[in-house]
Amino acid sequence: MIIVLVGAPGAGKGTQADLLAEKSGFRKLSTGDALRKHVKAGTAVGKQAEAIMAKGELVSDDVLLAILEVELGTDAKETVILDGYPRNLAQAKTLSKIEAKNPVKACVHLDVDRKDLITRLSGRRVCGSCGTSFHVVSAPSKVAGICDKCGSKLVQRPDDEEKSISVRLDVYDKNTQPVLDYYRDRGLYKRISGLGSPGAIFKEIIGVLGAS
Repeated sequence: MIIVLVGAPGAGKGTQADLLAEKSGFRKLSTGDALRKHVKAGTAVGKQAEAIMAKGELVSDDVLLAILEVELGTDAKETVILDGYPRNLAQAKTLSKIEAKNPVKACVHLDVDRKDLITRLSGRRVCGSCGTSFHVVSAPSKVAGICDKCGSKLVQRPDDEEKSISVRLDVYDKNTQPVLDYYRDRGLYKRISGLGSPGAIFKEIIGVLGAS
């Protein structure tokens, strides 16, 4: 059984995926991690993916699905949180090819307003020396602009600047809205507000999954 967890950059999807794995016994499955695992292990599908990447091409949805099939296994009682897949409508439709053995139970959408996402993402500051992360609002350093651990200057990464964030969110919206509509049409869409404490959001997710 699969739970598709969807959220824009900064929505807290990774945090909730970890909580679901830690507290509910679900298994988190990242297609990126699985892909790297199979390439490193030299499995048949891993070699196929490696050959594609060696040409500078993107791994096809069919190859990703083959990797997912291996990783999902045959335990019908296990609940798997899909992290990072499907990213677009084509992948959602491809995933339906294995629904006989691994049906999607729900598509949980962590919904956060764009302005809140920009505030979250643009507020990150990183130490240029030790790499420690801070946030100007939620986790500020004791001295503004200075790392608590090593005293070095904090910097804002280029992809955390508002202009870059807007581009990332535009791409996300374009690719993801059709996925949400697809699962809504199938009666599987569950909207959860991504605002609030991680614990409160987690309880709400568990609540809607229990009602599914």
